[in-house]
Amino acid sequence: MAPNELNVIALISGGKDSLYTILHCIKHGHKVVALANLHPPSTPLWGEEGESGEQLEDMDSFMYQTIGHAVIPLYEEALGIRLYRAPITGEARDTSRVYRYDAEDQMADSEQIEDDETESLMPLLRRIKKENPTANAVSAGAILSTYQRTRIENVASRLGLIPLAWLWMYPMLPPPAERKELNAVSSIISDVGLLEDMASCGCESRIVKVASGGLHSDFLWGDVTSLDGTLRRSILKAIGIYASSDLRGAALGEGGEYETLALNGPGFLWKKRIIIDEDEREVKIAGGGVSYLTIKGARCISKPATEDRFEPQSVRRPVILEETFVMARDSVQSIDYKELTAEWVSAAMSQQSQLQIETAQSICEPFWTIANVSAPEAGWGASEQMKLIAKKIEDILQSSEAHTRTVDDIVFVSLLLREMNDFTAVNRVYATLFKKPNPPARVTVACGDSLPRGIQIMASFVVDLGHRTMRDGLHVQSRSYWAPSNIGPYSQSIAIPWSEISGSGTGTGLVYIAGQIPLDPASMEIAEELMPEENMWFTNYTLHAALSLQHLWRIGKAMQVDWWLGAVAFLAGEEQIHVKARAAWDLWEIMNRQRTSEDGEEEETPDLWDFRYGRQVPLNARYREPTFPNFAVVNGEPEVPPFFAVQVDELPRNSDIEWQGLGLRCESLVTTHESPGDHIKIQSSIISHSVMFSSIEISVERFDHSFEPCVQQALNFCGQKGAVSNALIYTPHPLSTESWKGQIIPCKSIWGTQGRRLGAGITLQIRCQ
Repeated sequence: MAPNELNVIALISGGKDSLYTILHCIKHGHKVVALANLHPPSTPLWGEEGESGEQLEDMDSFMYQTIGHAVIPLYEEALGIRLYRAPITGEARDTSRVYRYDAEDQMADSEQIEDDETESLMPLLRRIKKENPTANAVSAGAILSTYQRTRIENVASRLGLIPLAWLWMYPMLPPPAERKELNAVSSIISDVGLLEDMASCGCESRIVKVASGGLHSDFLWGDVTSLDGTLRRSILKAIGIYASSDLRGAALGEGGEYETLALNGPGFLWKKRIIIDEDEREVKIAGGGVSYLTIKGARCISKPATEDRFEPQSVRRPVILEETFVMARDSVQSIDYKELTAEWVSAAMSQQSQLQIETAQSICEPFWTIANVSAPEAGWGASEQMKLIAKKIEDILQSSEAHTRTVDDIVFVSLLLREMNDFTAVNRVYATLFKKPNPPARVTVACGDSLPRGIQIMASFVVDLGHRTMRDGLHVQSRSYWAPSNIGPYSQSIAIPWSEISGSGTGTGLVYIAGQIPLDPASMEIAEELMPEENMWFTNYTLHAALSLQHLWRIGKAMQVDWWLGAVAFLAGEEQIHVKARAAWDLWEIMNRQRTSEDGEEEETPDLWDFRYGRQVPLNARYREPTFPNFAVVNGEPEVPPFFAVQVDELPRNSDIEWQGLGLRCESLVTTHESPGDHIKIQSSIISHSVMFSSIEISVERFDHSFEPCVQQALNFCGQKGAVSNALIYTPHPLSTESWKGQIIPCKSIWGTQGRRLGAGITLQIRCQ
């Protein structure tokens, strides 16, 4: 087996998405070793009849498509892959958006869990793994359904399988290059681009059930993946009036508007095609606008050689960078950075003994920050120190009389290692802390000898003091084309509502986003690894910077972030660090610049009634997505959000850049700029006149006696505005505990706006007076 090859169990329902997902598995060099299907209890064989004298119909299920289930056995012959089936047991007991059973609850003898239909997958996949011991991945056709994705991921993680969901967020991703080229000369509709891509490689998927007020029985047996696209246009017209802003998912049947049965596909997967004659299909009309087909017989037939013209590489995939990020990267690549000064490039902290670090705590409702937790007394091993840190944080959380909490209330963690080689060992210990869904977001960097002697790892924690059910987490563990999967004990993002801000509205809250490195989401490998040629490093670096920032952007959009309170670009390496810092700033500035259409006018959003009845709106018109960042929430002239570039020793996967951001959901804010001293610049975001987030740049020309007084002057100035908490400093200089009592991230160098070299960068949260 090739190094990156997976042996995949493909979950199939008979629908278009699960079968098309298999094509993407093959495209990426993976081998599908088994098909898995769950069917309604007591599924009849061909010719068997139910009590009414007719074949038993499909069952309603929150999780599984069951219409046309009697055709499923033919997929083994059609694809030439062993099929395993089992009945669906139980019902949808846990109907929450995210499957909530944790590892301790998920034991086979739990009666409650056995009653949930999701658990039907467990014995089926266990049986397949037993007969196929090399199986190490499972694929599914989830597109936009968090409900479906999280349940499959939950089961996969318990069985040690890598979840694959190639179609996740597919309608929101940039189109494949082939479709983008065709779009200029055809009437391809972006909202059904996935169906266009299915059609392009010879798929055939027929509608077997409709359940939407806009669809009716005439749509039954229509081929949604036909090359001519007629049916796709009819679907858009029919459901547009009902779909509102969720047109894309509705057009794909993601909300149950219709269900399909896949009958054919490219020859590298489909060895035969499935035929269902007209006299073997019967239309049934049910209540509530539901119509479906009963299928009385089907068969496989051989395929002509002409259908073997497709190759795995002909399966389209979205391009890796969105157009806006391509333009931003190209803009940065066009800048001549030769005139930049390289002064202070080697300014690593050399006086470890002078850096004083001790655990610090601060509370500003609803957040409790516990910073700089270390355990050098545990010995020299990083994993031993992590074990003691884990115990310390549990003790701190439980010992507070005012705010008794558990590790389940931690929403963000900063892990600082001395050596990245210790990450695997540390992560094994770290993972034991978090067993609930949506573990905290996290950033991990290696600081090398910037950490005090004897400290192999230091951790800081942000704890939510609000009600747990109010949090919103994003923990996508499946590989896709969207953003890197998180198969570890951390989430892409955790959002915490902040109702305590007076007059802020119910939508206000902070969004912590995990550190993002430039992984190709599909392969989970660094995109185009750095090349040794000197003239190639900058090209690769700018690709990495743009791709990892795109990951941050996509997560922010998915979490409904309105505005960035700030971002940090962690940089690794010694060479050209000043150029890397300036290029990261330029990229950040470009992406946070307000954009208008070419004529300066707002683009119009197509009216759904017009879309429905085909008046003057072209069918390939698109809804204008909300701008991101959302400049409408800023009162006055918006500033580019705060930025720091922080040079550290190493980053995960030997990456050269890692972006980490803090987002804000809000209705209104004001951005300000102040300079209380010659070496101090403060940029702030004020929310509802009650809370301020400040980013402080301290610029000193050299480390001398003026550094700590500058830090104290900045803190005193901010303290005049209100209670200061959640203080964090990035600095390469030694710092005493008398002048700093917050979180410390010691680094080799730090850079701010315009790529200016700084003595320190500080972030604060202030409860205004």
